[in-house]
Amino acid sequence: MLSGHFDVVEPDPDDSQFEPRLDGEYLVGRGAADMKTVVATFLVWMKDARRRVEKHPAVNLLLVGNEEIGEASPAGSPYVLQVLKKTSGYVPALFVAGERTGERGDELFGELCVENRGLLRFEIVAHGLRGHTGVRNAPADMSARLFAAREELLGRLSQMLTLDGAWSSQVRFPFVRAGEPGIYNVTVERAVLGLEIRPIPQDDAEAVLKLVREYCREAEFELVTASSEGGIVCDPTNPWLAGLAEAIRQVSGEEPVLGKKLPATSARFAPGGQGVVWGQSGIGPHAANERHFIPSIIGYYEALARFGEFSRDRVGAGPASRAIDLETPDSEPESA
Repeated sequence: MLSGHFDVVEPDPDDSQFEPRLDGEYLVGRGAADMKTVVATFLVWMKDARRRVEKHPAVNLLLVGNEEIGEASPAGSPYVLQVLKKTSGYVPALFVAGERTGERGDELFGELCVENRGLLRFEIVAHGLRGHTGVRNAPADMSARLFAAREELLGRLSQMLTLDGAWSSQVRFPFVRAGEPGIYNVTVERAVLGLEIRPIPQDDAEAVLKLVREYCREAEFELVTASSEGGIVCDPTNPWLAGLAEAIRQVSGEEPVLGKKLPATSARFAPGGQGVVWGQSGIGPHAANERHFIPSIIGYYEALARFGEFSRDRVGAGPASRAIDLETPDSEPESA
């Protein structure tokens, strides 16, 4: 199963970023690198494959429109995969998220990322009483509670997560909301602290989830969970992974560069962890300078075509003839 999304983050600095333009070998615009060009490549290849062969490739495509906000609503990848399994018994043997894997922005072939970090997102909610800040028995300061929670959680999480090194987990507190700017003399009834954790597959996401839940219960915070998926490592003996690697090898004339993807992708929803991230090249996703390296498109298209040929022969076949060596280079993955 190929996977892509057609939603984008807001433009920077304004709507002019939605007007695509060419700059040398780059396509410039919002969504160019994340990930509209790969989605377009998927669609063109599938259209061409249907026209050219009688026996269609055993490959399908899942497109969603809520990837940038976590896919939590009943329209994202986990929901679709659940419905497919329930209604038809279908479970993809390999889930290929087409996010950008040429991180420098000038590679003809992006990395084949066989590991991907997970994503846990929470809102930690403090409840209090509305009142006057200047009286002797003023209600508790909600912002102080949240700042203390931040320090306590960071300390506890640091003891169980791998937070150092190129391939590491990440803890961020991306937002805090308590009160209104300019309103000084009224305590608030509700304050919210955002917590985002991106665990590598070698760290125990279930244990992290348990820790956050137990702390919030102890400290009398309400906990709202938005995402709770651990990281994945694709099985090196997966025959579909071997087939994809061979397709890239045949087209590029070189061994595929194996990598590890730091930003969370839809691959984290792959059943049984059988997912990879494999895309084209570009720079500046979510940024004002977002652009896609046009020469990386054709090799990707041709590798898709080879993979499609493999898929037609693969259905009903036996074990893979070649396993993938999951030892990846020591170079640093893209920062999140």
